[in-house]
Amino acid sequence: MNTKPRLLSLIAATAALGFSVSAAAAQFDWKFYTYFAANDKPTLLHKAFAEDVSKASQDRLNIQVFASGELPYKASDVLRTVARNQVQIGDVAFGFVAGDVPQLNALSMPFSCTSIDKFYDNAAPAMEQDINQVLGDKFKTQSIMQWVMPPQQLWLVKPITGIDDLKNLKVRAWNREQVDIMAALGGAGVTVTPAEVIPALQRGVVDGAFTAAVPALDWKFNEVTKMGYMLNLTLAHQAMVVNQKALSELPEDLKKLLVDKAAEWAPKYRAAMIQADRDARKQLQEKGMTLMDVSPADLEKLRAAAKPIGEAWAAKNGEMASKMLAGAVDACL
Repeated sequence: MNTKPRLLSLIAATAALGFSVSAAAAQFDWKFYTYFAANDKPTLLHKAFAEDVSKASQDRLNIQVFASGELPYKASDVLRTVARNQVQIGDVAFGFVAGDVPQLNALSMPFSCTSIDKFYDNAAPAMEQDINQVLGDKFKTQSIMQWVMPPQQLWLVKPITGIDDLKNLKVRAWNREQVDIMAALGGAGVTVTPAEVIPALQRGVVDGAFTAAVPALDWKFNEVTKMGYMLNLTLAHQAMVVNQKALSELPEDLKKLLVDKAAEWAPKYRAAMIQADRDARKQLQEKGMTLMDVSPADLEKLRAAAKPIGEAWAAKNGEMASKMLAGAVDACL
């Protein structure tokens, strides 16, 4: 009996099995970049997520989180950095990358969605397919989790009594729409990077700044501003974006683990940001800041000023933009 063919088949099968086991046992080291500072709340969440993935994978997929200043990238660079596979995961703020993917910036339209709960329950699921179509087609990336910073407020060096007092003020804006809303109110929006916000407020370069209560506390706005004008202007729409090639190179079990962990952590981001917003407001008040809610009459004026901004944005950026804005508004009613 000729056993050579059987022996060769056995060797081939053993080799294939060995390759499969080797591939499954391989270690993958990924970089995760966020433009938030090392001790900011979102960075701490990202680190906890990364540690959980590493532990659950028994260190086969190790994810190291890099914060602002630890890699040479700005907030506006994150999406392209992931696309180039310089980092495998990036914390992408759609407001900061509006030049690259303008049609995904629907939540930056003033008052399109201001409820964290409605975002997670309704808007995020409705937007997921369209977001990944745009990210995949243009940058060969995809979102594995959407999350939001709490509502954007206006923090002012000098107190005001209402919306009319914003006339002639110059405030830090971090997207085009915040510039536009200030212009509609008779003021001016100025682009200032996160690292430059406090110095700009200290030097009087700007009279105030748009951001959420959480970074306002993290960045110690209480030392340079006196008042928070609680407009609930927008939510800051973020996505945990991965490089598709890097994702495809993971064994199927690790790929599933990463995606499943992202789904598991989305509610944790939601709860953490809601609680962080409450805590930040409380602590800012304890540190001497006045927080003033916008009056119903001023809110009506704000919404009237904001409506043409969203309409113009949708008309400029095409069918996908119009679809996403309408969907966000409907989901967050």
